[in-house]
Amino acid sequence: MNRARLQIALLFILLLAGFSRVRAQEDYVIGPGDRIRIDVIGENGLATEGVITPAGTITFWILGDLQAAGKTVAEFKSELTKTLAEKYFQKPVVKAEILQYHSKEVVVQGAVKTPGSYFLDTNSTTILKIISSAGSVSENVGTYAYIIRGYIGSGKSGKDIAESIANDPNRVEVNLKKLLLDGDLREDQPVYGGDFVFVASVLSEELSRNYVWVEGSVKNPGRIPYQPGLTVLSAVIAAGDFSEYASQNKGVVTRKNPDGTTSRIKVKIKDIRKGKKPDVPLQPGDRLTIPESFF
Repeated sequence: MNRARLQIALLFILLLAGFSRVRAQEDYVIGPGDRIRIDVIGENGLATEGVITPAGTITFWILGDLQAAGKTVAEFKSELTKTLAEKYFQKPVVKAEILQYHSKEVVVQGAVKTPGSYFLDTNSTTILKIISSAGSVSENVGTYAYIIRGYIGSGKSGKDIAESIANDPNRVEVNLKKLLLDGDLREDQPVYGGDFVFVASVLSEELSRNYVWVEGSVKNPGRIPYQPGLTVLSAVIAAGDFSEYASQNKGVVTRKNPDGTTSRIKVKIKDIRKGKKPDVPLQPGDRLTIPESFF
C-alpha cells in the first residue's frame, strides 16, 4: 500500500473524529463498569457518583439500588425524574452524566502503533475510528483488517484469535486498501463493545499467500513454501513423512475460500500413495492436519 497516502487518510479521519467529539450521551446505553454522576438541580445533597455494578445497578439516595444497565442515559434520567416527581419533589430537574466509560471494551491487535484495550464512549464506532484510537497503523500494515464479533467473554486469548482468524465464523473482513486509498466507505465496518480487531501485517499476509501448513502426526510439522503443483502427498513428504502413529487415511485440508467461508477436505493419503485415490492439489494458505491413530 502507498504508506504516505495511508497515513494522510488516517490523519484526516482522526481530525474529523476530533471535530465530532461532542458525545451523544443521551443515546448512550449504560453498562456495568461505567461511572455515572446523578444530580437533582437545587438539591445539592442528592449529588451521587458511582460505578455501575456487575448487576447493572447504582445506589441513589433513599430510593436504593436503581437499575441502570441496558438503558440509555435519557431513559434512565426520565425514569428517575418520574419517580422523584411522584414521591418527593415537584417538577424535579435531573441531570445524569457518564464520567468514565468502561462497559464497551474493544481489543485491538496487530499492525497498529498502540495495540491494547479501548473503551467506547458511544454505542458503536467504526474500524477507521478504532484504528485511529490505536495510534494509526504501523509501517508494516498489510491490506486487510478483521473484526471478530463477541470476543470479550469468549474465553479466547488475543493470540488464539489472531492465529485462527481464517476459520472464525464471526469474522468480518475489511479491505484497508479499498477503504483508505480508494475511498470505499462500504469497507468502514461498525465496531461494537466486545469486538476484537486484528490489523494484518505484510508478514502475516505473505505467510498466507506463500506457505501451506502441515500439522499433527508428521515428523517435522510446520510451514512449507508453496509452489505450483504442490499436493497433499508431496507436502507430507516435505514434512518428513508420517510419524509412527499417524492415521494416514484421515487427513483433513482446511481451506479459506474467496468468499470468506472455510472448506474442510478429507484426504486418504495412504490410498493416494498406493494409487487408489488421486492426489489432491494444495493452495496457498491451506492447512493439512494428520490426526494420530488411537490404535
